Amino acid sequence: MTQGSSPNHARIPTSVQVFSIILYAGFAISVSITAMAMFGLVGLALAALFAWQWGRIPAVSGRFALETGVAALRPDVPSEAPSSGNSSFDAYRATLLDRLEKEQSQFDGFLDRLRDAKDKHEFDQFMDDRARDQRRTITTAEA
Repeated sequence: MTQGSSPNHARIPTSVQVFSIILYAGFAISVSITAMAMFGLVGLALAALFAWQWGRIPAVSGRFALETGVAALRPDVPSEAPSSGNSSFDAYRATLLDRLEKEQSQFDGFLDRLRDAKDKHEFDQFMDDRARDQRRTITTAEA
């Protein structure tokens, strides 16, 4: 049995839960602001009521994992491509995908090294400028 479901009720789809939370939040916020502006303490009481109700929503109170909600909204994509029926093509595709993954990881490594080099250059430039300014300040103070 999944979290948040009971044996007598069907599980509500996660996308419906997320949508209903968004609608409830929009309603609660707009009604609270309007009531506070028009009626003062009544608006505060409504805001407190909505906050108390908000804590009873499974997604907000921790009874609903965010990862579960996000995973439910993703389309179902198989982890491996289905066989095309042509073993030569399937072997070529597998080899090509492996090579592309390897090249992607190498490129990511290159980008990391490039960012590190840029950061080091900027830091060295900053330190050189700072030292130059300090020397200039010292020479002006001595003069």
